[in-house]
Amino acid sequence: MKKMIMAAALLATVSMAKAQAPAGAPYSVKSGIITMSMDMMGQEMITETYFDNYGLLTAQVSEGGFMGNGGKTRTITDKDGSQIRIDDAAKTATKMPAFGGMGGGMGRPQINWNNLTDQVKKENNIKEVGKETVAGKECTKYTLTMDMMGQSMQQTVWIYKGIMLKNSMSTEMGEFGQTCTKFQENVEVKADMFTVPAGVKVEEFDMSQFGGFGGF
Repeated sequence: MKKMIMAAALLATVSMAKAQAPAGAPYSVKSGIITMSMDMMGQEMITETYFDNYGLLTAQVSEGGFMGNGGKTRTITDKDGSQIRIDDAAKTATKMPAFGGMGGGMGRPQINWNNLTDQVKKENNIKEVGKETVAGKECTKYTLTMDMMGQSMQQTVWIYKGIMLKNSMSTEMGEFGQTCTKFQENVEVKADMFTVPAGVKVEEFDMSQFGGFGGF
């Protein structure tokens, strides 16, 4: 009888956990840490993505900053879709314009791989092309077409429970991509990972320094 009660309690806990996933959440995993590796002109670039609330909260930590300059930065997504880049050591924060996410392109929304509709598949020419294991997780492999600055590019992604664990893109400059080297699933992530530290002022990014890109 005691075992039956414990089993019933466990089932109830699992059911409650599933029910807590918000509608439209991008991931089927509540929280985790994704370590990605990218070959950037012969040098390995490592990024860590922390997420909670089934992917509705994300923070990406990278070393080196833009074009290899600077130290470690943390990037979170604001409510309007723009990104805030935070340097915790320097106690500075810069708000970047909303350009859309990986798998969409500038000005297009990020694809919710956990809820692929026929319309989204058609708009992005998404095709399922098989299964493959990445970082110990069985992923569904997709190909898609994305537009970036007026150019059409082919991309391949590997998706696990809505989470991209690998991507590869073909461009005129060659092949680019990232691969997950470590995925920690359902680990606790502190809430302050997704917030700007108290007392740090968020500055607007000056797009004029990028010349023609200032119009985006």
